[in-house]
Amino acid sequence: MSETRAVRVAGALTAAFAAVTYAWWATGLSTFTLPSTLAVVGAGVAAMAFGLRAGGRHTRVHLRRPDMVAWGVLFIVLSAWELTAFVQAPRAEHPTLSSLADAVLDTHPARVLAFLVWLAGAAGLARR
Repeated sequence: MSETRAVRVAGALTAAFAAVTYAWWATGLSTFTLPSTLAVVGAGVAAMAFGLRAGGRHTRVHLRRPDMVAWGVLFIVLSAWELTAFVQAPRAEHPTLSSLADAVLDTHPARVLAFLVWLAGAAGLARR
C-alpha cells in the first residue's frame, strides 16, 4: 500500500471513529433541550459542509414532473396517515409514524445508527 493511500485510510478511519463517538455523545443528551438541538444542528451543518467540499464539480439537479408528483403523493399519504392516526384512539391500534419510529429508535445503538445515516444523507445531498 502506498504512503498516500495509507494516509487516506488512516484519515477515513479517524473520521469514522470521530463521527461514531460524536453520534454516541449527541444521542445520549436529553431530548428537546438546547444542547441536543445544537448538537444535531451543528453536526448537520458540518456534514453538509463536508459534502460540499468533497463534492467536486456541482451540477444542477432538475426534477422532472413525474418525480415531483411522486414526492408530493408520498408527502400527502404520510401526512394523512400521521394525522388520521393521531386523532384516533387507542394509540396501540392506530400508531403514528413518530410512535413507530420511537419503537425502532428505542435503544441507544439504534439512535446512533440513525444519526449516522442522517449525517451521511446530509453530506450526500450537499454533494449533489
